[in-house]
Amino acid sequence: MPQSDLFGLEMLWKLESANLADKADAMMLFVHWFLVRNGFRNVGVGDDKTLNNAVDQSELLPEGWNGNNKSYALRYIMNNELYILHGTLSNDTMIVNLLQAQSLQVSNAAFNLDKTITSFNDSNLTNVVVSIDDQITRLQTELIKPLCDGGSKSSSTQTLISSSPSPAQVNVVPAGGPRRIEVLRPSGLLLPFGGGGVGRGDLNPLGGFVGGGGGGGMLMDPMNMRPGRADPFLPGARIDPMGPFPPRVQRPNPNPDHLPPPGYDDMFM
Repeated sequence: MPQSDLFGLEMLWKLESANLADKADAMMLFVHWFLVRNGFRNVGVGDDKTLNNAVDQSELLPEGWNGNNKSYALRYIMNNELYILHGTLSNDTMIVNLLQAQSLQVSNAAFNLDKTITSFNDSNLTNVVVSIDDQITRLQTELIKPLCDGGSKSSSTQTLISSSPSPAQVNVVPAGGPRRIEVLRPSGLLLPFGGGGVGRGDLNPLGGFVGGGGGGGMLMDPMNMRPGRADPFLPGARIDPMGPFPPRVQRPNPNPDHLPPPGYDDMFM
């Protein structure tokens, strides 16, 4: 004997028994009864996601609910929220989906009809659904619980954006003031080489007018704003020194950066 409360299932079975055409119809009738038992009310057929509060709510199946025994679509309401039940038959397996229209959350369960429904025209209800207590447990855990019990958890699971400042926040001074960009760093930020900022200028393409002075990291200033440049080839061009430590060292000739003289490696000259 089933241990679950089957109140209402026998009456629904007798009301719809003449309209059942196959095991798929019997399976969807069983799912409908389970939804009604858990507080859902049917508001028609179809998959329209708009909710009309004036529509009649019923515990019975609507007219034409099994017009297509390969694909079912029924609409339900609970707590003023619209749900859409889909049933799709594929290779003797009924795939049942329950969609919450507002949040678009969906749950699903799959049932092998031959192993779940013994007959669709048996008058003895306990012989229709195999292990009816187990099937009710599956519907509860796989179809109802993910939406009604776990829905609030999944909808509240969001990526949290930290309100702490980023490692480098750039503050541009409004027009009218000096054209300069200040780099603000939060306290406690560790810099390489003991916090001396060694090599920081080489990472900044704006060079001498960013962060209050210092060398830049590009061979050409993109805004050509360095004072005191008199290069004959490209305006604002410069050559980086050998190494990151200022000031630049005046090396004696021959400069190791220069090309060797012609015939330097020719032993016959």
